[in-house]
Amino acid sequence: MTAVFSLPPLVDPAQPGRPVAGSLIRPLAYYVIAPVSNVLDALTILSPAQYWITFVSCALGFLFLCARRHSRSRRGFTFWKTVRALVGFTGGAVAVIGVALVAWRPMASLQLRDPDLITVDFHSHTSASHDGRSGFDAERNREWHSSSGFDAVYVTDHRTFDGALDAAQHNPLKAGGRTTLLPGVELRDGDEHPILIGVDPKRMRITSPDWKEAAVAADGGPAPPILLLSMPGDILRIPLDETTGPVRIAGIELSDGSPRGIAQSARDQEAILALADKLHLALVSASDNHGWGRTAPAWSVMRIPGWREMSPAQLDVAIRHTIISEGPRAIAVAARRTAAPPATPIGMAVGGIAVGVVMLRTMDPPERISWLVWSWGLCFVSLRQASRSRLKSRARIPKPRAAPRPAVDAAA
Repeated sequence: MTAVFSLPPLVDPAQPGRPVAGSLIRPLAYYVIAPVSNVLDALTILSPAQYWITFVSCALGFLFLCARRHSRSRRGFTFWKTVRALVGFTGGAVAVIGVALVAWRPMASLQLRDPDLITVDFHSHTSASHDGRSGFDAERNREWHSSSGFDAVYVTDHRTFDGALDAAQHNPLKAGGRTTLLPGVELRDGDEHPILIGVDPKRMRITSPDWKEAAVAADGGPAPPILLLSMPGDILRIPLDETTGPVRIAGIELSDGSPRGIAQSARDQEAILALADKLHLALVSASDNHGWGRTAPAWSVMRIPGWREMSPAQLDVAIRHTIISEGPRAIAVAARRTAAPPATPIGMAVGGIAVGVVMLRTMDPPERISWLVWSWGLCFVSLRQASRSRLKSRARIPKPRAAPRPAVDAAA
């Protein structure tokens, strides 16, 4: 049924009806474990509310099956047995989330056909950030983005350039050689967390996380430093100095990969689009990755002719120049399709089901084949094991002894 009513796995959040410039590619290992890959991908890009709704929906289904099983047993339904089962289910759910966040697994990536198009992530972190995953250095950041199809990535750690400086040591001479990591930094301005890109980390030292105390003077060149407004944040109270100062906001995140960012991006989408149109801002996507998970939620796609032959510094200038000159037309966002966060009581009641249905509707034929092979294979194993159990049970039952035959008197 979901194959009949299938949906494209990618969508442009700004214009859902517009075709996405690229296709989602899965490696062979992804298909081999497609049920695991699909479920963990779907869980990784949920908002906090969707996490709870999905958990409650699964827990209710689990309790229904337990009650049905207990009603058929000789002992019947017991309160403590149900409590133990629910505790076990909760532990299993936490373990699944842990696997989604920590375990290595193959990633789906975006593939572009036009050589002049480039995929960019404008917001990522390393272990140099105070909240970054331990051991997630610049090279592991590069591997994560390379596996998900990014060509260029801005390393924007909190109030430090340490991760960006480490990344620059292993950048390719030409941007087309491998995934290129570019310098940036995430600062703080009241309730906002602006991303600053376009500065030289070797000449600038961040002494404070506050934007006003770490102000940067524009160099007057063709592509000065710019700010990108990240999520979550209060987009209705943007500080005046971010729109009128020498270094100004030039872009805003339409998609952010953090759970709270996912929630706000969906909730305030119309307001984000209106603000971008009013201030002539580019719409960007950001993984906001801190080293957790193996799912890219969205990609920023830009047209920069000849970018593959540029040096990392030249590519940085070209990206900022394109954003400043073209504004809202500079970037097209390609995002993984997922169920919208619920906004009504009915939506909350069926939110967990909606997550599963969207996941199934966006699968391609090889993924569906993998699901069928795994489900029927596990069913066969279960039936065979049940058959063996029945045979063993029958073998344990002692056979009744035959009654002695009565003696017959030959003379009679």
